[in-house]
Amino acid sequence: MLRNTYSFVTKATRQIQLSAASSSVSFNGVIPTEKIEKRYTLSSGPGGQNVQKNATKVEIRFKVSEAEWLSDSLKNSIEEKLSHRINSAGELIIDSDRTRERHLNVADCFDKLRSAIYAIEKEQGKRQTTEEDEKILRERAAVATQHRLFEKRRTSEKKASRRAAVEL
Repeated sequence: MLRNTYSFVTKATRQIQLSAASSSVSFNGVIPTEKIEKRYTLSSGPGGQNVQKNATKVEIRFKVSEAEWLSDSLKNSIEEKLSHRINSAGELIIDSDRTRERHLNVADCFDKLRSAIYAIEKEQGKRQTTEEDEKILRERAAVATQHRLFEKRRTSEKKASRRAAVEL
């Protein structure tokens, strides 16, 4: 009975994740950890004997092209922006050895991945500037320059009037 309930819940969760990933344009922050391969290796750097005994460095990897939880446009942007982290097999690799605890490094890897996806998604949503926008910006810059020169002139006159009073 309990086993049947568990399988029903896991199937329903998978269906919800798949439908949410395919229907939504934006990334909702949920990364399916069961679909991402985790590797543990010996960490480098300080830490004494702990470094040589425990595999605390974490590396996560997954094939970007096979990630159903990402939209197609987001996959293309990830492949373009994070190409230096993608190997010849098409796997995105993120590692962390920031702490001496394995579970904290796993969390750090997923946080790095989530932050990178959010940054790419934010960049995708940027509005393209038009000629009209550039014209407005040029006008604002011209007004700011005139204001700055006016203030410089006023400050100069104020100081000149102080000198004239001292010379008398």
